[in-house]
This record gives sequence, C-alpha cells and structure tokens, in this order.
Amino acid sequence: MRVHAFLLILMSTFLLTGCINLQQRVLDDVQLITALGYAELDEDIIEITAVYPDFQPDKSVKSKIFTVQDTMAKEIQNDINLQSEKPYVAGKIEVILYDKNLSERGISKLLDQFIRNPSIGSKIYLGILEGNPKEILSKQYGKIDNGLFLSNLIEQNIETGLLPKTNFHLFNYALYSDGMDAWLPIIKQKEDTVNISGIGLFKDDKLVDTLREDDFFLFKALLEHKSNHETFSIRLPENEELSISNISSKRKYNISQPMKPSEIIITLKMKAIIREYSDKHLTGNKIHKLEKDVEKYLKETSEEMIRKFQEHHIDPLGVGEQIRSRTRKWDKDKWYELYPNLQVTIKPEVTIIGSGIIE
Repeated sequence: MRVHAFLLILMSTFLLTGCINLQQRVLDDVQLITALGYAELDEDIIEITAVYPDFQPDKSVKSKIFTVQDTMAKEIQNDINLQSEKPYVAGKIEVILYDKNLSERGISKLLDQFIRNPSIGSKIYLGILEGNPKEILSKQYGKIDNGLFLSNLIEQNIETGLLPKTNFHLFNYALYSDGMDAWLPIIKQKEDTVNISGIGLFKDDKLVDTLREDDFFLFKALLEHKSNHETFSIRLPENEELSISNISSKRKYNISQPMKPSEIIITLKMKAIIREYSDKHLTGNKIHKLEKDVEKYLKETSEEMIRKFQEHHIDPLGVGEQIRSRTRKWDKDKWYELYPNLQVTIKPEVTIIGSGIIE
C-alpha cells in the first residue's frame, strides 16, 4: 500500500507540475524522468530507482538517479525534494524495468498506476532486469541518458528483427487477454554495457519461464503473422554449419474444430538466403537437401518449444486468441483444460532463393 501511495504521489506530482506550470518553465528548470526501475529488497520492501538526464554546459548528457524505498508517502515525497534542486515533471518516460524477483512475485499492482495514468504513453517499453536496477541504472552507457539508451536498445532489436514487437499497450493486452499470455525482454548488464539476454514468459502477471537468444527467431516467426530480417544458425546432420537469413515468412493457422481436442496445424512459409555455409559445393540438389534440413530443424525445435509452453500452462504465442477468433463458443475455462494436451503440429515450407558466403 505504501508503494502505491508513493506512486500516486510521484505521478500526481508529475501531472500537477506538468499541467499547471510546464508552459511557464524551460527545460533547464525541471527534471524529466526517462526510466523507472523496481527492485524487491525484502518481501515487503520495494526500492524504486528513477533516471533523469543532466544536461551539461558542453551539451553532453549524463544520467543521474534518485532512489526511494517503501516508506510513508509523506516521507517519500520529502526524500524526493531533498535529492533535487529542481522539480520533477511528467517528461518522457521511455522504459519501466522490474528485477527478476519482483517479476516472479507479480507486477500487475505496480503496473496499475501507469495504466490509469493518461500521461503515460502506450508505446513505452517494459522489461525485466537481471541484476539490481539501482546498480545498473546508475552507470552511464552512452552519450545519451540511460532511459533513452535502454529504449533505443529495445527498439533497434525490434526493427532489426531480433525481437517481436512489444510495448506497454501490447504487454497489457496480452496480460489481460483470455487467449494468450504476456512476455517481456530481459536486459542484462555485460561489462560496461547492457544487452538483451532473453525473453521472460509470464503466467498471469508472474514470470515463470525464459527463452534463450537462440529461441528468438522461432518465437517471433510463430508469434507474428508476417516476419522478416531474422537470422539463425543450425548444425546439420553431417556436422556442417549453416547460417540462414529470413527474407520473408508467413504464419498460418489451420483449426478445423475450435474448442475441441483436435489437431492444430501451423504452416510456416519461409523464403530465405544462405548467409554462411561450411560446404563450398552448393549445387541444386544440395540446396534442395538444405531446405529439407532446415524444415526438419524448424519443425522439431518449434514443436519442442510449444510443448514446453504447454507444460508451463502458458500461451505466449496466442494460440487461444486464434481459437477465440474462430468460434462463438469460446469458453475460457474449457480452453485452459484443453490447451496443455492439444496436438500442435508445425509444417514448415522453406525456399532458399540465394546464397551468401560459402567457405
């Protein structure tokens, strides 16, 4: 409750100062919050780290932080005032991050404050931090402030095809949907920078499992109707290495009997080029064989991934949403009973249309 009170005061302070006085101020007179990080210090104690840019005389930008722990609301507001010579206003929050412990306990109560706040944009990013938010957010990672840096990190990984599209709105849609479960990117500090190390999978609002970087391509290809730009590597039966770049792929569901324990078929059509291949002898027959090898890999790996989802009773791919959109007899409780034992078959169709580096 005290954390909720802090958030209400913090966001109310942003709104009031932003709406009433922002037109009368210049940027030099205010602090703009660009990132928030949440950490579980103890079972009932949460630490919130806020990031704001500090603009230097030479026009460079340094990231600065203030932290507030779970204390009385009045004391928290005093702590904020004591740490800054300038008032905080509702600037441009770019990213909100939660540590793993807090994510495993559940984050919906913390999200509620932002869902009901009209000043929070629907396209900001959410993420999970491996490590302590205060320690990670207190370091400088580029020539811009850390809020914008982390937002750019997630955005460029979406644009280059490594991550499926995600934002505040999409996460909340999945979180409160009957037919799918939510996911978030996992961010990890690595030496003097940070990178995306995995994808966190949620059951309701709790983190229950993760995907490795090797799984990103298949997860994105199965989640999104159309996909492109991704690359992935496989080891062939002959112990050869093959790197593939997806030019375009389309995913299609075949659901003959919605809300019944019948097979669901997902067709994945892909046009690809070979980026690197360890065998320099690449003939027409060899390309055909490679297509079959890639199809075998996609089928086995995808079906294994889906079985793992079913074992954890999670549906991040939104299979339930596909069912719900095809029937008027949607029953959430019945779907939850059906899903873990459904036969989901992947049918890849791969066409290799070009080759790159052949060793």
